Amino acid sequence: MATRSFIADDKHAATDRAPANPILRYRLNVVASTTEDVVHSAGGWLCDRARAGWDVNVLVPGGGDPQPLTILGATTQELHDDFLSMVRSASRVEALAVSADLLAADTRLRDEVVRVLKRGLTEVTVWGQQWPAELGRQADSVQHRVSAAARAFKSHALVAADVSADAATATETLFRIETGAFRPLYSV
Repeated sequence: MATRSFIADDKHAATDRAPANPILRYRLNVVASTTEDVVHSAGGWLCDRARAGWDVNVLVPGGGDPQPLTILGATTQELHDDFLSMVRSASRVEALAVSADLLAADTRLRDEVVRVLKRGLTEVTVWGQQWPAELGRQADSVQHRVSAAARAFKSHALVAADVSADAATATETLFRIETGAFRPLYSV
């Protein structure tokens, strides 16, 4: 069988193949009430995710101060009404992290997170203490071991956020919400 050879340049390259699909990147979308809260509570985890190649987007009211989150490798975006569509469209290559305080205070956000959980496609992580009544503590506690590099970046981010750098601990407590965690408090 004869082998066909050809020379291709940028102008005349011919191929029988379809164009390659773009590379999918994992994305972590974070919804927080303040920059300080997310840096203090989950900054090491966010930094470790960013260093692992994830696109980390943090949505806070008014956009917050971007410097502490930039230090962690995250992008800051303003939290406004269309963020619900971002939550609604979450997919398998995305994860969602939400402040428990914000989840308890914002029923629209809580409703969208419930929809995401029912679809079962997206990892949902929460940090904080003020739990919504619907959650009823039906979450798995996860101790994230913060890498040494992430601890160093987190301590700089804490200083930039005017929070004590002593909060850069070796572990951060996060909660993974399972699909059945949000359930009605009433019976039908």
